[in-house]
Amino acid sequence: MIRSILFNISFWTAFGLYITIMYPFTLWFFSQKRTTIIVYRNIARLMLFCLKYISDIDCKISNIDILKFQLSKGPIIIGCNHQSVWETIIFATLFDELAIIIKKELLSVPIAGLYFRKLGCIPIDRSSPISSIKSIIKYGKIASEKGQSILIFPNGTRSTINENVEYKSGIFALYHSLKIPVIPAMVDSGQCWPKRSFRKNKGTIHLDFKEAIQPGLSKDEFMHIFENKMQ
Repeated sequence: MIRSILFNISFWTAFGLYITIMYPFTLWFFSQKRTTIIVYRNIARLMLFCLKYISDIDCKISNIDILKFQLSKGPIIIGCNHQSVWETIIFATLFDELAIIIKKELLSVPIAGLYFRKLGCIPIDRSSPISSIKSIIKYGKIASEKGQSILIFPNGTRSTINENVEYKSGIFALYHSLKIPVIPAMVDSGQCWPKRSFRKNKGTIHLDFKEAIQPGLSKDEFMHIFENKMQ
């Protein structure tokens, strides 16, 4: 509990100060998009540092070669399960540019909302599935045409470590429309950073990339393979 208190004080205070200090640079100086990416990446490094040296939480990334190989061919879709804040930030250390699908409410967060916009995040209205699918397809195409990969959390919201997750069809809509590979990514961050929990548990968070699912499959075929890879 003491480590959790120290982590929250250290990380969130430093996070707030950093994005506030960098705010004018993101608005008016240098390349706005590039500056925002640098800010995002430094926040990821700050989080990893605080987790490791305050909360005694390390991380291990497996099969990174799969990711690098597919990225060498062009943009991809990453379909990752969602258990904590960790996986919303860690990908900043792995990609130069990444369009992340987020709930639209995050764009209204003071200061941080600006960074989400500058990063090219794709906002969706989770209360309207049809509208969400249209937004995912529309802005997903724009991102992929710019050479950006896309990150989607197909379970929609955070789950617990042992929860039976239902993956929504938005990931298939992207896969079918963009006709680019999908790499399933599995995390177990919930064991160290549980959903809606103040307490952080020491241990190692794993991020495991699976073999890519190539374009051309039907919805049933795709969802069956994706769900099996995410077991």
